Amino acid sequence: MSLPSLQARLVLAGLLCAPAAAQLGPAPEPPENPLTESKRLLGKALFWDEQLSSDNAVACGTCHIPAAGGSDPRLDMGSRHPGIDGVYGTPDDRFASEGVHRASSAGEVLPDAISGFAPQVTGRRSPSMIGAGHFAELFWDGRAGTTFINPETGAVSIASGGALESQSVGPILSFVEMADEGRTWDDVRSKLERVVPLALATNVPADVAGAIQTHYDYPGLFADAFGDPAITAERIGFALASYQRTLNPDQTPWDLYIAGQTSALTSQERQGLNAFMSNGLRCAICHAPPLFSDGSYRNLGLRDIAEDDGRRSVTGLFSDRGKFKVPSLRNAGLRTRFFHNGDPTFSSLFLSIFFYNQGGGFFLDNKDPLMNGVFMAPSTASNITAFIQNGLTDPRVAQELPPFDRPTLASERRPAAAAVGAAVTGSGGIDPELSIESPAYPGAEEFRVVMHSGLGGAPAAVGMALSLPGGAPGGTPTVRTPMAFLGQRGLAPGGAGGGHGTWHRPIPLDPALSGTKLYFRGLVRDPGAVNGVARTRWAEVEIH
Repeated sequence: MSLPSLQARLVLAGLLCAPAAAQLGPAPEPPENPLTESKRLLGKALFWDEQLSSDNAVACGTCHIPAAGGSDPRLDMGSRHPGIDGVYGTPDDRFASEGVHRASSAGEVLPDAISGFAPQVTGRRSPSMIGAGHFAELFWDGRAGTTFINPETGAVSIASGGALESQSVGPILSFVEMADEGRTWDDVRSKLERVVPLALATNVPADVAGAIQTHYDYPGLFADAFGDPAITAERIGFALASYQRTLNPDQTPWDLYIAGQTSALTSQERQGLNAFMSNGLRCAICHAPPLFSDGSYRNLGLRDIAEDDGRRSVTGLFSDRGKFKVPSLRNAGLRTRFFHNGDPTFSSLFLSIFFYNQGGGFFLDNKDPLMNGVFMAPSTASNITAFIQNGLTDPRVAQELPPFDRPTLASERRPAAAAVGAAVTGSGGIDPELSIESPAYPGAEEFRVVMHSGLGGAPAAVGMALSLPGGAPGGTPTVRTPMAFLGQRGLAPGGAGGGHGTWHRPIPLDPALSGTKLYFRGLVRDPGAVNGVARTRWAEVEIH
């Protein structure tokens, strides 16, 4: 029997009190990857660099914003995953994180079976990276284990204590989160060797800005951290993990309170803490201080196990079906989504706490027995909410102060491409569509423009103008730029509305282009359209 299971049974039997408070020390570091300042700085640059993704649109930090409690603050409908039934708007939907558009190894944007030409969405909510160094295993199912295997050689890089390293290298090659299909570590290495670190970001923190100014490029930063400029997957994992181990949220009011500052918590927050620690409610069994998680895996009866097998997908154990890792409650008050599926039913911390009243979820298969017989009044739930909301929030996290400071990402300040004017309908009564699938910025090696929903197999072209042409919205574009037409190609086969294609072009490295608005329009030869040419709406894009 595991120690957490034994503790739970003893508490239920009244033979053991909930865990006592203790200080949260620094995150442990494995001897194979001792923490150094140069590795931390390299890891911080990598974590916040959108250039680490294939399409320059997603950084590690995109889904892990400190002011959002280390999770993903993006709450629009694009963050919805339809679940196993593939149908949006049904109970098994999950609210998670947007990643990249599905794209081939050549950067050809492809229709995804779930998201179509919209960005793909992860199947689970992004867990917090803040304090993650205290966990022996990471991800909701714990698949990032304590042993870190070198992704390129298969050798053991860290025997024990390497969960952060194991987790850090996963998203970089994930075809949903950050990568074109078929991406390799050679592709990642080649890109990092030629880009300027954090070139797309603004408001870069002084510590990282200084390191970049001194060493200029990623080979220089790697040389400072590891002694030579070689960029490897192992070193990327080491650096990312080193940075995250410094994100230790140990200056909450609760930390001050247990250190002897009794005024650090209000009267209501102290009542909430007492209720939280009581044997009757059992909160502290799973959310044990000082991390406010015991690292165990539990099934709360939240959703049908058939929707997500949870921990069993890693261990293969029938007893692990539907179980997910208990998250830390530190900085949970900064989040707007809760549980592994981000269920919008629980749109507030109070509702997420009150969920446990009368036993939690209704799905009984393998539901944790600790959920049974839990009763709390609304006032008690309010007190616990106040304790977690305020008492467990580190003000440095909320205000994004060091070590939780960060740059502003390009995706945060870049307006979405606006559709302007009217389309000219094609065969089958379907309007062809144009979308901008990568950020436009001076020096972009590859700017991707995608046309879809056109006549399959038909010749097509994309034109660009510096201003919208006069006359009817369906008129021929007047191109007044050296880039002119981006070229003609045949759309992929697929009949009426089934054709698609990607246009790739660099943007000159000219700072004067910043703030320039460009207008793109797709044209498809289509006998079913007026005058034999179907046209997309204009896409207005501003270079940032």
